Parts: sequence; C-alpha cells; structure tokens
Amino acid sequence: MITEDYVSFEIAKMLKEKGFDEPTWTRYEDNDEVIFGDKYNWNNSPMGQTSAPTLQMAMKWLREKHNIDIDIEALVGMLGVKVYVPYISIYKPLEGASSKVRQIKRGIHYKDDKGAIPALQDFNFYEEAVEAALKYALNLI
Repeated sequence: MITEDYVSFEIAKMLKEKGFDEPTWTRYEDNDEVIFGDKYNWNNSPMGQTSAPTLQMAMKWLREKHNIDIDIEALVGMLGVKVYVPYISIYKPLEGASSKVRQIKRGIHYKDDKGAIPALQDFNFYEEAVEAALKYALNLI
C-alpha cells in the first residue's frame, strides 16, 4: 500500500518560519506525530499548531513561491546499489532582461558561488534526499 510522506517536524517548523501558508489536512502539535483533521492553514492556528504538508506540497511551494526546484536523481553504482542525489535549481531574473531567467543548478555535494555547500552523502532513501534538499533550500530563503 502506498502512503503519503509528510515533511518532518523540523522541516514543518522551518516552512512555517519561511511563510508556508497553504491549507493542509495534517498538522503537528509540538511533537513528531502527524495529526489528521480539517483542511486548514494550521500555521495560522491560535493554538500554535504547525502545518504538516507532504514532501511534494513543500517542493511545489518552493517552486512556485521562491523559484527553487528540487530534483532527486537516482543513481546505480557498479555494485548495483541504488542511491539518491538531491539537486537544487534556483531561477533568478537576468540583469537587464526581465523576461529571461538564468538557472543556477546546485548539487548539494558541490561548491557554488557562495562557498561550500554542506557535504551530504548520497541517500539510500528518496525521502531522506528530499528532506535534506528541503532543509538546504529553506536556509537559502
């Protein structure tokens, strides 16, 4: 049976701090347990709850609100071991050409123009790779 994967409590709190304001069916209440309820923007709750979006919802929000794409590449090594490598693409307007954009693709393993990106390992699970990429991307905002 396929189930939804939700962001961790840590990522949910970061999303809340960065302005995630989409309604979700799920929330956190100061712990790691996802609670199901009505569709609501739990980040605006007077009870201090935190929205718990799916991994895909968080990735879509970053893409649509901040022009940050997360891409997870599956690689198979010589020994037949499958690993997942996260990449982040940031789209920024080109100077003097408002209709054109340039893409800055950042492999989490590499350096960029701002210095060293935290050295992360390849991940054995897709969800771990997405969580690491979400954390890195949210720190860029």
